[in-house]
Order: sequence, then C-alpha cells, then structure tokens
Amino acid sequence: MVLRLDQTSPTELVELQFRPVGARRTFEEVAVQLQEAILDGRLLRGQRLPPERELAQQFQVSRTSIREALRGLEALGLLSSRRGAGDRSGSVVGTPQNGLASVLPLYAKLKQVPLGDLVDLRESIEAMTARRAAANPDAGEAIHAVLVWFDGAFAPKSFLEVDTRFHITIAEQSQNAVAAMFMEALRDAMAREMLSRFEAIEDWPTARHRLVAEHRKIARLIASGDGNRASAAMTKHIRDFYL
Repeated sequence: MVLRLDQTSPTELVELQFRPVGARRTFEEVAVQLQEAILDGRLLRGQRLPPERELAQQFQVSRTSIREALRGLEALGLLSSRRGAGDRSGSVVGTPQNGLASVLPLYAKLKQVPLGDLVDLRESIEAMTARRAAANPDAGEAIHAVLVWFDGAFAPKSFLEVDTRFHITIAEQSQNAVAAMFMEALRDAMAREMLSRFEAIEDWPTARHRLVAEHRKIARLIASGDGNRASAAMTKHIRDFYL
C-alpha cells in the first residue's frame, strides 16, 4: 500500500511506502519505520501525518499501536501534536522541542546516574562553549541581554531559571550545533538538585551576589574575546558550586 501524505497543503501530496508490521513489539516497529522516514528525508519538517486510521491500515496494526508509536516519537521531539479538527490537526513532523532534554532527565533518574558524572560532563562542555563563544563577535551582546535578568531574580527558583538561560545562551553563542542541545538536557537533568542546593544555602542573598558576580566576570571575558580565561572562569564557577 502507498500512503498519500500532506506536504504543505491539502492539495500538495507525496507518496510514502511503509511495510506491514509483524505482531511482535508492534508499536516499536511502527516508531522505527517512521523515525527512519524522518531521518532519511522521506518525511520532512512541517509535513502532517495522516489520521491514525489511515496509518493503522498502512502498517496493518491497531490504532492503539499507532497512537503509542506517535507518542514515543513526540517524546523524542521528532513529531508534535496539533489539537483541533480538519487539516490543521494531527501529528506534524519537526518541532523546536529538544527531545534529548525530554529523555535525559528520565534516564539519569532511572539509571541513578551520580550527580558528579553529570557535573563532569557539564564542566567539559561549558569550558568549551565559553572558549568558543569568546571567538564569536556577537556573543557578548546576546549574553548581556540575559545577564540583566539577574537583577530581578531574587528567589532561588527564579534565579535558577535565569542561570539556566545564561548558560544555554553561551552554548548557543559557541556556534557548536549540538552544544546547546546537550546543555539544555543536562540542566534539566540537574535542575532539581540545583534548586535544592540553592534553597539550602543559609545566607542566600550573599551567595546570590557572589554567583551574579561570577556570571558577570564570565560574560565580560567572553565579550573581550579572551577564550582561555573565559573557559577557566567557567570551570572554576562550576567547581566552586559543587565542591
């Protein structure tokens, strides 16, 4: 069977061939075939999948299996779900969601990954991103735009939100295509522990003042183009907090 797939509008269709699925691990096999179609370019960003009924007929499986497969791909960030009725509803290929940020915290929790291992990985990535961002002439302005948010972030929770955005922005400005994706996932995996540490600090105002000063120093070194010192300051900033 050949499936007719919406491309950009109901009048523009492409044909997509899937093979029938066997009875074992049905929804995983459906998910694998859809993932392969996305990764090899047969399914493109923005294309809307047909309704569950048509997919079930193509794969020769139940609608329940189709539904489970689609949910799994949504969790990975390969699909997004649009609510409503008609041509605008259903599963759409491509989404700005970071799938790694959805699954890494879960796997880290289930596998009981030590916090120290996450910190080691974060330190390595952030040392690199700080150094690389310093070579980007546009990085200083972008980082400063986030830095000023600390002025209104007094409570630990709001401070953590700005802190996360600050570090992810540096990763984005490093111009490394995967650095920001990994940083977002790592920060999500460590968020609960970081918030607990913030809230456990007895003299939070003093600690907050020191942390903001460290962020300003890192931002200043990146803006000045001093990659080595920016990297060293970032490493010290992370180690001092966790040691």
